[in-house]
Amino acid sequence: MMKPPGHRRVTTLIIYSLLISPSLTPAQQPNQAQKSEPQPGRAQKEPENVVRISTQLVQIDAVVTDKGGGHVEDLSEHEFELTVDGKRQTLTYFTLVKQTEPKPIETGKPANTAAPLPSLPTKTIARENINRTIAFVVDDLGLSFESIHFARRAIKKFLDEQMQEGDLVGIIRTGRGAGSLQQFTNDKRVLYAALEKMTWNPFSRDMLPNFRTPDENQAEEAQAAEERFEDFRETVFSSGTLGGLNFVVRSLRQLPGRKIAILLSDGFRLFSRRDRDTRILEQVRRLTDLANRSSVVVYSIDAKGLQTLMPTAADDMRAMSGPQYAERLSRVSQSNLEAQEGLSFLARETGGFAVLNNNDLNQGIQRALRDAQSYYLLGFDPEDEKFDRKYHTIKLKVKRQGTQVRTRAGFLGLNDRPVNEEIVEQTGGVETRNRQIISALFSPFGARDLSMQMTSFFFEAAETGPFVRSVYNIDPSKLTFKDDPENPGSKVVSFDISSFTFNESGLAVDSHGKHFRLSNINEEKYQLMLKKGLFYNDDFIIKKPGAYQFRTVLRDFESGKLGSASQFIQVPDLTKKRLALSGMVLVGAPQQGNQPPQAESEDVNTSLAVRRFPPHGIIEYAAVIYNAVIDQKTLKPQLTSQVEVYHEGKRIYQSPFRDVETEGNGSNPRYPCQGQIKLTGLPLGDYMVHLIVNDALANKKVARAEQWMDFSVR
Repeated sequence: MMKPPGHRRVTTLIIYSLLISPSLTPAQQPNQAQKSEPQPGRAQKEPENVVRISTQLVQIDAVVTDKGGGHVEDLSEHEFELTVDGKRQTLTYFTLVKQTEPKPIETGKPANTAAPLPSLPTKTIARENINRTIAFVVDDLGLSFESIHFARRAIKKFLDEQMQEGDLVGIIRTGRGAGSLQQFTNDKRVLYAALEKMTWNPFSRDMLPNFRTPDENQAEEAQAAEERFEDFRETVFSSGTLGGLNFVVRSLRQLPGRKIAILLSDGFRLFSRRDRDTRILEQVRRLTDLANRSSVVVYSIDAKGLQTLMPTAADDMRAMSGPQYAERLSRVSQSNLEAQEGLSFLARETGGFAVLNNNDLNQGIQRALRDAQSYYLLGFDPEDEKFDRKYHTIKLKVKRQGTQVRTRAGFLGLNDRPVNEEIVEQTGGVETRNRQIISALFSPFGARDLSMQMTSFFFEAAETGPFVRSVYNIDPSKLTFKDDPENPGSKVVSFDISSFTFNESGLAVDSHGKHFRLSNINEEKYQLMLKKGLFYNDDFIIKKPGAYQFRTVLRDFESGKLGSASQFIQVPDLTKKRLALSGMVLVGAPQQGNQPPQAESEDVNTSLAVRRFPPHGIIEYAAVIYNAVIDQKTLKPQLTSQVEVYHEGKRIYQSPFRDVETEGNGSNPRYPCQGQIKLTGLPLGDYMVHLIVNDALANKKVARAEQWMDFSVR
């Protein structure tokens, strides 16, 4: 099936050709007509909403469970009774929606399988392939130091063990900026990076119950002023929590189907403690109406877990009398209930539930995900007076005994507007170029009207230091070619490329745009372009190691059609002198001299960016080894390498470890690691190559480096 990797110098040439200079070297030499800086903006498309509120139809979703919490999925429309403001409604629409069953979590794996690693590249999920849309809303404006730890651990367990194929997931903090890491994606590397940035906010409101005693030496007026300030501060931070959740709901609105928002928080109060201020309650009502219109169900998890509501060693109870102790105990219990009341009300109003007094936060996450496996859609024709801008209460009953039903609590009498109408209003009826580009840049689905493939490689050059080179292949078949007025019989094509780089905090550290015009394209060049594509390189000099996202949008100048591509890369810190690998290059090897030429599929493209190889082909792989330990006697390192191939998550090939050739390298601290993989016998499909390098002289903790790269057989 495959032959063991050899050591050919042709791949060395590939690596060093990439290291010659980190300057821009497009394969085609287009004329750069202009350079522009993309500006922020957003455009949305109308989503496929589950909940609809219009003068023609009010449609809601409902979950029905039995006494054991299992879903009841065999009900008919005659078993439901729906009332609005106490008046019974006739159902005009009824259906049961069932999500794809998640794969069971494997308790044991065969020896030849391996779980996908965070470093494994993943592809952008197609809109039609989404199974579950899940937003983890981490309320760092209302989480204690202990709670943020437990919230991180629960989400990490979900990512490690429970995230399914077809899941679109986002991790969003309420108190920190909405950087690029706070996006909806199926790329675990982005989610792990977002999780790493989830730290305790020392300015968060304190919702933990405590037995603090007032300072006897403090004047009563001063105590009252301090309480008013704390009450105001808590209200402001609670408003920030709801504002962050509002951002999440608006982001989810453009996504299809029923969406899940899991709020992890220590809680918030609906009313202020002193003057019963209702601002938070009103904000919650506006938020729940937006969530209902956006088909978002909120599940609240109290990250405090089960509280004893008793004094701790930090509380001084010596001067407290019996009545004072009882009063303090009552106040602590009431404070805890008030904090949980906000979580419960928010979830209940959107058709979800709150998970309270449970120390296993991941169990609460699993309950929320199981609850979304099936639901009923019910619709009725509203009366005109229902659209009076007032709140209307919904009550839903199921006649079958032993069942419980949850649905939206009500709706405001306002007609829904499609999202695209809102865009027209915002943009004056015209989507600007920059809004189109930014929309494609941040959309979890990317832009698919144009086809572009992108691969980014990390390298280190002696002259410039670390840099990332992104290699692109553009499919020109969907670009608009026109007759070249300056060269009769030839064609001309124009397009824009906008590139953004985001650091591990999700902040844009680089952005640039270029306009290209390719002219004087005769028929021969045109056919060659259609067959091989257009190639383009772009470089980014690394000033600080860490995680980076590289995103690029392609825009056809004539039609305005868009395509996008992205790559996530972890750049190692080479100054720490730990073993590291550059990006791994895969290219097609030349045909063996004694083998007859074989016909190739039109889909074959063995370039660096595409990596589509024929079934009979040979892959040459190469990477550069950095920071190998040198034996002081031989003045050489002791390096071994191994290559593995994976298909559909299973390892199908593993080579033995072999010595890495280091002869003739002199004092150069960089060592090429290279070899071949023969594809004979592999079925058509997608594959991953895993390269492992071990350093026998290094400390065992830092003696291993690895790299992944994907390819396909066509």
